[in-house]
Formats: sequence, structure tokens, C-alpha cells
Amino acid sequence: MDKKIVKSEMQPVSAKLVIVQGVVQNLPEIWGAIKEIYALNKKEQLFGRVLQSQLDELNINKENFKVLIEGLTELSKSENTDNETKVMYRDMIKALFEIFTTNMRSSRDISNYLKEF
Repeated sequence: MDKKIVKSEMQPVSAKLVIVQGVVQNLPEIWGAIKEIYALNKKEQLFGRVLQSQLDELNINKENFKVLIEGLTELSKSENTDNETKVMYRDMIKALFEIFTTNMRSSRDISNYLKEF
């Protein structure tokens, strides 16, 4: 076998050429990173819409709760209502507050979990 030695002078390499070569060589990794960023962005947008929907629902429930409690309170104070019915209204108010506080604890747990992100 004959060995041929080729002597060539080193050509000065421009910075642009080095950058282009680096981009081309790393194109699969760059493309993968772009796809991952896009997917994370989509998930974030979806997650944001879900949270907003849940907040809207909580606000609606809060308003319904307020109206219900006010109505039951007025009924429990009514002079035209017998004592047994008044007690029933007060028991309903207590039960609603227990449900409300339980839901608030769950909501607080979710909020604390989300603060980590």
C-alpha cells in the first residue's frame, strides 16, 4: 500500500462558518429542544385555562354559597317560622359552613402545591 501524504495549508476559518457548522451538526438536538419548549408552552397554556376555569367555578360557588347562607339566615330569623324549622335552617347553615371549610382546605392544598412551580 502506498501512503500518500497530502500537505495542505490550513485555511483560515471564519466565525460564521464555524457557527453554521455547529448548528448543522447539532440540528437534531436543537430541533428536539424547540419541540420540547413548544410542548411545554402548550401544556402551560392548557394548565392555565384549566386553572382559570376552576377559579371561575369557585367564584360562582362562592356567590351561590353567600346567597344561600343569607337566605337561610333570613328564614331562620323569620317570625312566621316555627322553632323546629328554624333549628333545621341553622343546622343547614352549619353543614354548609363545614362543607365550605373542607373545600377551602382542599383549595389551599392545591394552591400550596402550585406555589412549588
